[in-house]
Amino acid sequence: MAHDSFDDLFESPDEPGNDGGPRGRRAARRGNDKPSGIQRCLPLLLVVLVLAGLGLGAYEGYKWVTGHRIEQEADDYTGSGSGEAVITVEDGDTGTDIAKKMVEKDVIKSTGPFVTLFANEPKAASIHPGQYKLKKQMSSSAALDALLDPQSAAGVRVTIPEGSPNKVVFKTLSKQTGIPVAEFEKAAKDYTALGIPENKAKSAEGYLWPGTYTFSDDADAKEILTEMAGRMQSKMEEKGIPAKKQHDVLTRASIVEREARSDEDFGKVARTIDNRLKGVGEAGGTPMALQVDSTVAYAVGDVRKGYSTTPKERAIDSPYNTYKHKGLPIGPISNPGDRSIDAVLNPPKGDWLYWVTVNTDTGETKFATTNAEHEKYVKEWREWAKNK
Repeated sequence: MAHDSFDDLFESPDEPGNDGGPRGRRAARRGNDKPSGIQRCLPLLLVVLVLAGLGLGAYEGYKWVTGHRIEQEADDYTGSGSGEAVITVEDGDTGTDIAKKMVEKDVIKSTGPFVTLFANEPKAASIHPGQYKLKKQMSSSAALDALLDPQSAAGVRVTIPEGSPNKVVFKTLSKQTGIPVAEFEKAAKDYTALGIPENKAKSAEGYLWPGTYTFSDDADAKEILTEMAGRMQSKMEEKGIPAKKQHDVLTRASIVEREARSDEDFGKVARTIDNRLKGVGEAGGTPMALQVDSTVAYAVGDVRKGYSTTPKERAIDSPYNTYKHKGLPIGPISNPGDRSIDAVLNPPKGDWLYWVTVNTDTGETKFATTNAEHEKYVKEWREWAKNK
């Protein structure tokens, strides 16, 4: 049955005691004018029930919050602690890994509070591998603050810039640790003992990861180089580079490190090396000699970046002389980092066959796809050099 209005749903003439006439409807309305006892109490009862529910919820919430807080406090020490404990943070350690080590040394009481703080602290990513002097029974907050404080580092902290040849690496390490350069050179000669794969260059060059390290005060040259070589191997695995490809990748990346001057140049240099080796574009499929000055500079022992070689130097007979020998040099010429390795693994598309730095002060580098275009840029560089 259709109803003409919302009220009709509640005033049906078919209800018992309602004859459908005006009198019947008036009688029905008069019967509802005076609410019953239950109807009068119902609103008050509903209010009481709602308030009771709110009170119970608030009480249970209070119990949970305070109980949770008390539980958290029970799982954590308070204050800055006392005594001393040395914690070793290794490459790849997570907040949980670090927390477990601190619990073992009784630096913190449990892992939970520290892991929560670590996960919500953006600066936590800056905690470098190495040893840290902390105190025992510290609050998780105090422990995290200590790890972020450079003064907490135990031993000697050393930073090796990306693209540093071993000659520079050994001098930097010697200056910071007091260990003679000769000891690093001696340890590097037996490179496989450092965990470095045997390679055709028979060298540790290119296999020492650049970055920041904290070495213990009593570490010797072999231990230091072993740690750096281990870090490089870990990086190779993280990037999914097969063992048989590592030497090739590191060799290419080491050249990119010595040749590229700006971030955008890394990928272009990597692509240009690949193009010359394959003989793309006007090379007509014939591989071209790389003719890279940085490899010749390495051969003659000059570690300056952007070094321009002489005709006499470019004529020397060395497996690192890419003017005299086609293909890649026999091995890396520096220790590459993330940017250069990633550039080799994923270079941008392009048909470049040449590059030249037209301003060595600013590092401005121009890439060319033809020899004619390249000669124009070389002329530009010579004009700049003449006016210096």
